[in-house]
Amino acid sequence: MTSGSEPRPPSKGLLWSVLLLVLAGAGALWGASGLTWLSQRFRTPMGTETTSGMTGAVLRPELGPMALAALAAVAAVLATGGLLRRLVGVLIALAGGLLAWRAFGHFSGGWSTHANGDVPQGSTPIGELSSSPIGPSLMALGALLLVIAGVLVIVRAGRMPAMGARYSAPGAAKEQKSQDPDRRLWNELDAGRDPTDEDDR
Repeated sequence: MTSGSEPRPPSKGLLWSVLLLVLAGAGALWGASGLTWLSQRFRTPMGTETTSGMTGAVLRPELGPMALAALAAVAAVLATGGLLRRLVGVLIALAGGLLAWRAFGHFSGGWSTHANGDVPQGSTPIGELSSSPIGPSLMALGALLLVIAGVLVIVRAGRMPAMGARYSAPGAAKEQKSQDPDRRLWNELDAGRDPTDEDDR
């Protein structure tokens, strides 16, 4: 007889959903770092006109490192479990929250700088500074995905299988029964099951 509320089995689908969210967030941040966020026309000292642009990597240097850190977090979520996995989730959520705050600051405050990173010295800006919302929007999307993934890890870490844990496919149980009894006993204990219950069936 088993007691009323049995723990739910680990969910590989939940784990894969979290990993895909983190990977998508990393991809969005990497994409945002390569896009042009600001552009402006300049008149050079020689009297010619040129357009200068600044990418997300220049305006938000943290985007590239954060994208790489998110990729490392995928391995960390796979390799850890329990409290350590929840700590990884906290770090993912905090990184996403920080990036979300930076993105909000961009949309609310705008930019007061000129996009003059690659123009000749002494050039003067012409007209208004032009900004593209695509890069900042990708940054905000990546941040949101990381926050969601981090919260899921914090709340549902116990429902996600850890790398190396034995969660057999349906056909694997038959294979275990055909193994040597002593080996099967250790396999059952390793999987967290009571081998005596299975013997009584």
